[in-house]
Amino acid sequence: MASNSNPKDRILQTASKLFYAQGYNATGINQILEEANVAKASLYTHYGSKDDLGIAYVKAAREDWFNALNSFLEKNSTSMEKLLRCFDFLERNMRLNDYKGCRFINLLAEVSTQNAEMRKEIVDHKSTLRAFFQNLVSDIIEDDKAKANQISDSILLLFEGAIVQSKIHLDVWPVKTAKKTATTLLNTKT
Repeated sequence: MASNSNPKDRILQTASKLFYAQGYNATGINQILEEANVAKASLYTHYGSKDDLGIAYVKAAREDWFNALNSFLEKNSTSMEKLLRCFDFLERNMRLNDYKGCRFINLLAEVSTQNAEMRKEIVDHKSTLRAFFQNLVSDIIEDDKAKANQISDSILLLFEGAIVQSKIHLDVWPVKTAKKTATTLLNTKT
């Protein structure tokens, strides 16, 4: 983290790192402030509360995640290539993040229904991912929208299930298996 970044950015960067590494509920405001090297007043000036900081964390994480995914896929020309490369992106991220899993699912498990706005932001991320897969599959299966939606939802479930299983097993075999299954689904599209 850059020492010359402004306090608002340092708070969010520090909170993002800690929320993902140790969990939302296990991360206290004092730890965030200490590691970000900012005064308590900065938190309340820029975010208002830990929950508001949590919402900002989800929004920033969603933007960062999709930017990273799109950057990863930019060299792929067809929708089929992009869709299957999503699993390569996932495999890379599982390894890079030491199999910590999905920050959104992890956070949802902690906040459940106690924070409706944070939950909404998490659901928005997953809905955006669903729409992303639907768009790619619709490009592949242009003549049957119902079939395209069915296959894209199946691929979404494979993708999400691979995250959970990779976290459980500390391995990428679930991602590789999900990619093979997605390939089979797409190749039997008619």
